[in-house]
Amino acid sequence: MSATPRPAGWAELAEVGTLRALRLGAWLQRCLGRRPMQAVLWVSALYFALRRGAARRASLHYLRRLYGTPAGRAALGRRPGFPAVVRHFHAFAESLSDRILAWGGGLGGLQLEHDGSQKLFSVARSGRGGILLGAHLGSFDMLRLVAGKYQVVVNVLLYRENARRINALFDSLSSENRVRIIELDPASLDAAFAIRACLGRGELVAILADRVRPGEPGRSAEVDFLGRPARFPLAPFLLPALLGCPAFLALCVRTGPRRYRTLLRPLATPRRVPRREREKHARELILRYAGLLEATCQELPFQWFNFYDFWGEEAGPP
Repeated sequence: MSATPRPAGWAELAEVGTLRALRLGAWLQRCLGRRPMQAVLWVSALYFALRRGAARRASLHYLRRLYGTPAGRAALGRRPGFPAVVRHFHAFAESLSDRILAWGGGLGGLQLEHDGSQKLFSVARSGRGGILLGAHLGSFDMLRLVAGKYQVVVNVLLYRENARRINALFDSLSSENRVRIIELDPASLDAAFAIRACLGRGELVAILADRVRPGEPGRSAEVDFLGRPARFPLAPFLLPALLGCPAFLALCVRTGPRRYRTLLRPLATPRRVPRREREKHARELILRYAGLLEATCQELPFQWFNFYDFWGEEAGPP
């Protein structure tokens, strides 16, 4: 299988976010109100579906692969076509709109439902720390809401080129932000020492674990995902075995207008794994993670926002 291509530029830019984009979005929401803003989101979704061919094809490929599973077929109702792609892009636009509220401090109007979070709060209270393995599904930024509301410190691991912009963004929008950024440079061990220090203080470290970075020297593992082999990065799943800390699948999914559900599922118990067994242990975690991620995609088919050929350039039509 060939190397995973770089995600579509517009989706990557939206993920990282810029002050200009956030301020524009916040200004539009203030000027238009929520109902007219919904019309803007639909127009934006249609525009990108028409103009961004690679992202459109990737969306359709994913939705049809999802439709090939019994649970996905039940959730989608009919074989996906262009209208389903527009709906997929609209779900992403709604997520970005809520991110503007979250980054700008307007979280009071959001309702949060918990599914498994008590295990996470128990880990935080124990002072042991833990690893949160997230995905580009729902809104990972809602960790800020959980962190602020429950006085939990979350450290998010990001690549260096994104980390400084995100740090500046959080600092400019809120002086009470409890999400911290750890810069990741593949050529340096600084992030590993920073992660160990965070866990030693009883804090949480969050990592998006559903993308293999193009050109990255790190290893990956291939597992079945929606009926076809897909690659997941090995490094995030090696950390629990190396550091002897608990690990959780951590998602925050949108269940309606300004309504979200946090979904926490234990992946690894706190124990140190011998060096010779770590890779095997990490691959077992990836299998568990991919299975839970697949089940969530089948329940909420329009909330997985990987708008590129996730299965690789050689993947045939679903």
